[in-house]
Parts: sequence; C-alpha cells; structure tokens
Amino acid sequence: MKKILTLILASFIVANCSNNTASTESEVAFDILGVSFYNEFFPCVGGEDYSPENVMAMMKAWRAQNISDDLLGAWGYAPASDSNGQDNGWWELQWESKEKADAAWAEWVADEGAMAWAEEYESVIACDGEARRGWSFQWQRDPYSFGEFPDSGEFFTETFICKFNEGKSTSDLAKSVADYNAWLDTAENYGAYAFGVYMSLEEDETLDFLWLNFHESADSAAKGQANWLATGAEAQASIADTATCLSQVDTYNSATLYDPARPQFSKGN
Repeated sequence: MKKILTLILASFIVANCSNNTASTESEVAFDILGVSFYNEFFPCVGGEDYSPENVMAMMKAWRAQNISDDLLGAWGYAPASDSNGQDNGWWELQWESKEKADAAWAEWVADEGAMAWAEEYESVIACDGEARRGWSFQWQRDPYSFGEFPDSGEFFTETFICKFNEGKSTSDLAKSVADYNAWLDTAENYGAYAFGVYMSLEEDETLDFLWLNFHESADSAAKGQANWLATGAEAQASIADTATCLSQVDTYNSATLYDPARPQFSKGN
C-alpha cells in the first residue's frame, strides 16, 4: 500500500511538472501568521486499479468538478517509512472555518457529478471522507523564510504527536514556539522549510496537538535534523518543558493537490 501511495504522489508531481509556471506563492500578499484555519485530514488507500495513468486522470477529473470556492488548499501524504503509526495515506483540506467546510461537504455529497467521480475512481484511490477530523491550524513562522518550495508541489513532512505536560497550555506552547523561531533565525539553511501547529478540536487522551515540519526534501530534512540536535539544545529544552511528543516521528512524501493561487494546481488543470 505504501508503494502504491508513493507512486500516486509521484504521478501528481510528474503530471504537474509539465505544466509549471512561475511560482506565485511568494507573490500572494496576505498575512497568515497567527491566523487560524480549519484543516481536515482523512485517510486514503490505493485500489486494485491503481496506475500512474489512472491517478493522473482521477486528479484531472477531480479538479474539473464543482470544487467549493471556499477550499483554500489540498495536499496528499504518502507514508515514507515502514515505522509510521498508520500505513494509510492522508488527504488534507484547508478552510477558513468549520462552517464553510461543512457547507462545502454538504454540497459535495449532494452533487451527482461529484458522486459519479468518486464511484468511477474508487478502485484507483478510495478516501473515507466520513472519517475526516478537523484541526485548528496556524503557521508559526513565515513559510517562505527559508525560500520557496519547488514548483512541482513536492515536499517532505515530519509529524510529531504531542501532549501538554501537566500544568502546561497553549501560552506555554507560544513561548516554546518563540524559542524555536529564535533558533531558526540562526540555523543553517538547507532548503525550503516551514512548520505549523495543529491543535486538536476533540477531546483526546493521547494528544493535544500535532507539530508538522515541511521540508523541501528528505535530504534537507535529515540535514536540518542533524543541525537541530547539534545546536538547538535551548529550544529543545523549552519544547520538552511544555509538552511530551512521541519518539516515533511519522514521515510522509507529500504533494500539493490543489492551490487556487498556483495555476498548475487550480481548477480545470
């Protein structure tokens, strides 16, 4: 399954490389620091009719559907390690609010064309939208402070599952994030890097938030991790004082699936 999902993302990347235009990411003028978004994750698995050609056709057909104007972005994640906590992939959607997300989902399931699309391609990739979980997401730093991500839409993700230590809260996390940003201000640049925090919106005994690192590549992630372990002791101590994160880090080969600000990932492409 992991091989299938990795190839799925590779198909997205190959399909869009041929349609690349100059990246507009850094030209989008909006202040996103401190802004809360409503992000959803739901699981996906590859089916018996998977092939790179079928996936390309599926994605092109999806972007030709009546996608809500309220959808801000979509990304796909394929496991990059056999030791991940789950062996499925993930589809992520970003919205301004839960209300807009729920309204868009209601329109989607009532859309005959959308349901026909899902049925037609279910044997290629099957996603469980009903299993989606919402999170309050914030960028904690300018996502372009280490440069722009590749126009292909490809990136590498590390996921940390964290729970507040006794007596700690979001105010303590904000201080730890500030300490981490202070370290990043002096860190070596190994390529595009950004990070974000996903706060749980559900009561969950196992976690309070997810911390995701987005790297230009697995290679740049490895170099950044080595530098972090060698030089980031003060920020490490600050984070450890605030929360306990699982030692198991889930890693994903990742790709942009939809971005209305980038022509190669917008509707109809």
